[in-house]
Amino acid sequence: MGEILGYARVSTSDQSRDGQIESIREHYPNLPAENIYADIGSGDDPTRDEYVDLRERLENDPVEKIVAAKLDRLGRSTAEVADFVDTCADHGVGLHLVQQGFDVHPDNEMGQMMLKFMSIVAEMELKLNRERRQEGIERAIDRGVQFGQAPHGMTKNEMGVPVPGEGYERVQAFIREVKKGRSKRPTARFFDVPEGSIATILDRADELYGVAFDNDEWKIERARVEAGEKGLAELGEAPD
Repeated sequence: MGEILGYARVSTSDQSRDGQIESIREHYPNLPAENIYADIGSGDDPTRDEYVDLRERLENDPVEKIVAAKLDRLGRSTAEVADFVDTCADHGVGLHLVQQGFDVHPDNEMGQMMLKFMSIVAEMELKLNRERRQEGIERAIDRGVQFGQAPHGMTKNEMGVPVPGEGYERVQAFIREVKKGRSKRPTARFFDVPEGSIATILDRADELYGVAFDNDEWKIERARVEAGEKGLAELGEAPD
């Protein structure tokens, strides 16, 4: 029987890998720290340092299973994800996506096909969302449309497009702290974020502030805090 290896990834240094790692440890509490690989970088880049080390160990050492929070943490490219799934199968390694409920055995061809299909859909949705957002902005600018009030912590440039402004880093810090399981309203007050802006900020956290936020994951973290399973340090000084 081989070892179990975990993998987590975020796109930027403003994001935290803690939530992904904790979700892995919920299912594998005895997983050694040296068996968890974590990157900061684009899922389109197959040369991520920890990802490369993970694959090298997968291909050369006895490994039973790879564990990640979601499929898109392993990669954003359909080709890369499909190659990773095939590599796991070739080496008799299972793949467990703990937040998506997929635990695929290496000889489960149907499960492997399903993972590849999921990667195709995810990549298509990502590209379509980017294209729609950019096309919408360009059409609005061509028509001379001025965007409405900028989201909290942002301002509008000369074309009326929202860009980071005063208080932007405070909003980023607010999102990161809420992700840990903190109550939303008290945390908003600490970072001087209007309560009326909380929903918009969290709904568009990744798009506008570069900090990914999943409300379902927050509910899990919040429940752990309220149950006393997870402790949180007191908030430090808010960014200027």
